[in-house]
Amino acid sequence: MKFHNFLLFSVLFFYTSILISGDIRTLNINADMNNLSDRGYINFKCRSSNNKISSWKEYKKCPLSEDGSYFIKLEYDEKFAFNENFEGTQVAGHPVLMYLGIDEKGLLKIIDITTDPSAPFYFRKQAHLMWLRIYGKYGSEGWNCKNFDKKDDHVVIGKKYINRSCEKKIDKIRSVSVETKFFFKNKKKDKENLVSATNLKIFRNNI
Repeated sequence: MKFHNFLLFSVLFFYTSILISGDIRTLNINADMNNLSDRGYINFKCRSSNNKISSWKEYKKCPLSEDGSYFIKLEYDEKFAFNENFEGTQVAGHPVLMYLGIDEKGLLKIIDITTDPSAPFYFRKQAHLMWLRIYGKYGSEGWNCKNFDKKDDHVVIGKKYINRSCEKKIDKIRSVSVETKFFFKNKKKDKENLVSATNLKIFRNNI
C-alpha cells in the first residue's frame, strides 16, 4: 500500500511538473525578466559582444539588435539540474546553447536554442532527433513545414535527406519554429563532416 501511494504520488508529481513548467524551465514568453528570479542559471553573457553580465536583469548592458531585442547567453546551474542525465545545459536530453531575446520593456521576446556542436559525438549524432521531443510538448499537428533541396556536396544518411524548417502557432501570444538537419557535408562520410542539428525558437507573435 505504501509503495502504491508512493508510485501514485510520483506519477502525479511528474505530470504536475509538466503542466506547471514554462516554455523552457521557468522561462515563459512575455515574462517580465526584471522581476523573474535568475536562480538556477549562470554564466550570463551578451550574445554579440560576449561581455559578461551578472544577471539577465542587466540585459540593457548588451547591444540592441535590429529587431529591438537584447540577446543574452546563459547556462543552467548544475546544482539545480536534478532531472538531467548529463552535466551542462540540456533541453529534452540534448546539450544546447541557449539565448534569450529581451525587449525594451524587459519582456522575454524569444528563446533561441541550438544543439551544441561541441558536445560529445554521442550527443551530436542524435541532435537531429530533438524535434521528436518538441512535437511531444507542442503537439504533432498544425505545423507548416518547408523541406530544402539537397545541395551537391551533401550526402544522404540512410534513405531520407533531412533539411527542413517547421513553424507552428501555439496560441495568441507564442509561436514555435524548429529547424532540423541530418546529412554529411563536403561529400565525405565521416564524423567530422556529419551535420546533425536542431534549432528551436519559441517567440512572441506580432500582437
